Amino acid sequence: MKEEKVVRQLAGDLVYVNLTTGEIKRKPWPEEVIKAYLGGRGLADYILLKYLSGSVAPLDPENILVFAPGLLSGTRMITTGRLHISARSPLTGLLGSSNGGGTFAADLKACGILSLIVTGRAEKPVFINILGDRITIEDAAPVWGMKTHEARAKLMDMAGDDRVKMVLIGPAGENLSALACVVTDVGHAAGRTGMGAVMGSKNLKAVVVRKTEPFRGEAPEEAVRAVREYVAKLKALPCWEEWSTAGSSTSVSWTDRLGACGVKNFRQVTFEGIVTACGSAYRDLLLRHHSCYNCPIHCRAFVRIDRGRHAGFVGDRGEYEPLSMWGPRCGNPDGLESIYLCNLCDEYGIDSFDTGCVVAFAMDLYERGILTREETDGLELGWGNALAMEEMVHRIANRRTWLGDVLARGIKQAAEIIGRGAEKYAYHVKGLSLPIMDPRGFKGSGLGYAVASRGADFCHVYAKPEYAYTPEQALIAYGTEKVADRLSEEGKPLLVRQCMCANAVVDSLGICKIPEFAMLLDFDLTEAAKIFSAFAGERFTGEQLLKMGERIVNAERLFNFRFGATGADDTLPEKFLTEPVPDGPCKGSVVRLEPMLKEFYSLMGWNEDASVSGAKKKELGLEGLTGEDDLTRI
Repeated sequence: MKEEKVVRQLAGDLVYVNLTTGEIKRKPWPEEVIKAYLGGRGLADYILLKYLSGSVAPLDPENILVFAPGLLSGTRMITTGRLHISARSPLTGLLGSSNGGGTFAADLKACGILSLIVTGRAEKPVFINILGDRITIEDAAPVWGMKTHEARAKLMDMAGDDRVKMVLIGPAGENLSALACVVTDVGHAAGRTGMGAVMGSKNLKAVVVRKTEPFRGEAPEEAVRAVREYVAKLKALPCWEEWSTAGSSTSVSWTDRLGACGVKNFRQVTFEGIVTACGSAYRDLLLRHHSCYNCPIHCRAFVRIDRGRHAGFVGDRGEYEPLSMWGPRCGNPDGLESIYLCNLCDEYGIDSFDTGCVVAFAMDLYERGILTREETDGLELGWGNALAMEEMVHRIANRRTWLGDVLARGIKQAAEIIGRGAEKYAYHVKGLSLPIMDPRGFKGSGLGYAVASRGADFCHVYAKPEYAYTPEQALIAYGTEKVADRLSEEGKPLLVRQCMCANAVVDSLGICKIPEFAMLLDFDLTEAAKIFSAFAGERFTGEQLLKMGERIVNAERLFNFRFGATGADDTLPEKFLTEPVPDGPCKGSVVRLEPMLKEFYSLMGWNEDASVSGAKKKELGLEGLTGEDDLTRI
């Protein structure tokens, strides 16, 4: 296969949809943009940085919403079903950046679309209907107000084809909750940063896609061989069996064993109910595995609950972080309740991660007497009260009652509204709630929470080498064995720099992070470079890909600073900086953040105030991306 044909196969078109005017445009992406930003996350960042003015609010019609498959989405490469969705976030006011799995991205790419750019606001509820090369804006009034399962079935009926793929919002997005997610498939969602609310603000219920032909072109023989070798390496790993049978559901107890679990809104670091909260307690409930596009791992599964008040319920098994939020974070020892709550969140189209966090926050305030029984409308928000937790999901998604409406705004705004010292217990960075991993027990991850583009987040950094590398591996990769000590700050700035850049690349190629990082530990992108080179017909090294990742990370920092972020926002809640872990394996640990930040900024080539230097912008070709370009002329 000729190289130019391969490049054309990997690339694709931009589609511009203005919901206010009904205008739809389509044209190929310039090759130089694809070479600089790839697809997915990187391409979405480029669009926002170039076209979104600093005067646009998150729920304004002018906010730009981007749906971008990865550059390898829909190819013969495994686990390339990832879709990136970006806009200005209603939760943080900064970069909205969310990634979801399933099959939608591959079908969108099969239609030749590398980015769907949506702006404006429809007068009434609509959905975007993509049938091969045909793109229309259709009436969504019949499905507005429906939960996601019912809406999906109805949209299939309206499309006259049960093979269509779709991304859609539920009532939470329609109600403009800052916690609203975009459901990308059954059991899959692009959660965090409130992209569902942006869809709702545009009166956009769904994007429906139906490919009319397979992905364009045949994979080069070299690519087929590279994928075969990649899969063989995965299957040879000791962790293959666990990932392909239990997924991440059994990892709930892992953080607890290490003495760094954010139990009861970080009041404790271990949980007395961890055994029954963890997925290992309900392996017997498995019905069948399911997977994203072209994935041999099958880390997801459907389960049937056979006991308790949800006996007979069938739904997705859930994943580590959401299960941890509804389990240990809320003081809930019943893993079956956590499964049900995760699925309930999907039905409402609300992020199960951040919703679990705000409910735990409310429980903490109630236990401390900051929230009263009157303010909870009679609800007993005690730790582990599953009935109250379920009721709060209904109230938050529907913005019903004073507390439900307040919590629907996210943890930062909720704390500001409640006042009375609530801010002290609102554990977030830049408005995004902390993951279950206590940063005092994972210093690299703690630094990552502080500097990640979308706020307190593990997946935008994925600093796994600090607990997965041997000292020998750490010495080779980072120049010090201490990187492999999760309680040490030494070497963590270099680790976080590499991991951030690697993550940006993988999100832009559209490869799932489970095989790349959780399993292969491919943080120097050696394996990713082999795959990309084989498909692109051009040789790339891991170093070259990491340079692309550096460009993407810097683009995100420029975007955040445009909307008011400063270096002062690169921090952690005071608790983790000053209050030592009281007991367990991490006893006495606090995060000494400032020295790590100073070193990290230096490694990134940023100014002392954490802004991107002029020299760095010039080096990475980021000059002139001011947000003032006219999107209608794209």
